[in-house]
Amino acid sequence: MTEFKLPFTARLTFTLLSLILLVYIAHTASGIIIPLLFAFLISIMLLPVTYFLEKHKFPRGLAAAIAVLLFVIVILLIMLAMGTQMQAFIADFPQLEKKLLDTVTSLQEWIDHKFHISSNAQLSYLQKAALGTLGTATSFISQTFLSVSSLIIFVVFVLLYSFFMLFYRKLLVTFLVRLFQDKHRDTLLDVLARTRFIIKSYVGGLMIEMVVVAVLNTTVFLILGIKYAILLGVMAAIFNIIPYIGIFTALIISMLVTLTTGTPIAALQVGISLFLVHLLDSNVLLPRIVGSKVKINALVTIIGVVMGNMLWGIPGMFLAIPIIAIIKIVCESVDYMNPWAILLGDEQKEKTETVNQIAEQKGQPGVDDLTKAPESPEKK
Repeated sequence: MTEFKLPFTARLTFTLLSLILLVYIAHTASGIIIPLLFAFLISIMLLPVTYFLEKHKFPRGLAAAIAVLLFVIVILLIMLAMGTQMQAFIADFPQLEKKLLDTVTSLQEWIDHKFHISSNAQLSYLQKAALGTLGTATSFISQTFLSVSSLIIFVVFVLLYSFFMLFYRKLLVTFLVRLFQDKHRDTLLDVLARTRFIIKSYVGGLMIEMVVVAVLNTTVFLILGIKYAILLGVMAAIFNIIPYIGIFTALIISMLVTLTTGTPIAALQVGISLFLVHLLDSNVLLPRIVGSKVKINALVTIIGVVMGNMLWGIPGMFLAIPIIAIIKIVCESVDYMNPWAILLGDEQKEKTETVNQIAEQKGQPGVDDLTKAPESPEKK
């Protein structure tokens, strides 16, 4: 039986239609996909606890339930530690907003006096920069803390999905194995094992890093005498998980809150402190704690975070890196998708040298030749 091969334009059309359909399904079914993805990450983190309990003769269902319960207890303890400052911040929020508006008015008058720029000309910039940022922060806080019913439903479903993933993990793996042909079984098992190892290492390391950064932020804020030091320190550490974008969001929100509760010098100190902690984190903590388990280049990381925000909002920004890591593992395991794995990952010297050697054998220009600046006609 002869194999029929479609022309390139037809294959490109089918590929683009498939991508559009996947994006549409992901956006439309976000209500179930997002909790499932968070539950998948949580269940991978809780797997060692479940294994430990099962080795000590606990039934699988009880072991999964205890693991999820321990996770809930840890989250509740963190929220309890932040509870007092969180309540005070929510209660003081109208006054904070009023103080911020007064600060903005004073700043307008100072700019008008020093630089002779009218208040009307400044208004649009200030609304977009200061008040727009405050509106984003207000929207995020209201969605997180005031939409209690939606938040509780989301958390309950994530915990339920995590429990069932731990309980039915062998059933899920068996389903995936039976779904593919026998010749692909080894590749599938390798993908599953690598996915579990990398996601567990990445998420676990990220949690440790977040705790260390939260302790550093809170300690510095307490030393500086910043109001809501614990709340701002933990918030900045949570936002720090989002690559590149998170630190700037945390810095702007923290400086605005400090500006309304203290002096401009205190707000500047908060900004400098967060930036210095971020430098320490990105150059010392992140490489040592998280390591190089997820080798994704910076360009793909930024694009992934932006697309995650466009598709699923703030949850999508948190989920972007683990999803890209899983896609990269699949691309590395499938031969004809290896170029995509190279595109997603960091540039590896050995792969470049391999391509250069093959090109040299064929008498063709290599990667280094193609990436050099072209010579001018005069030199030729």
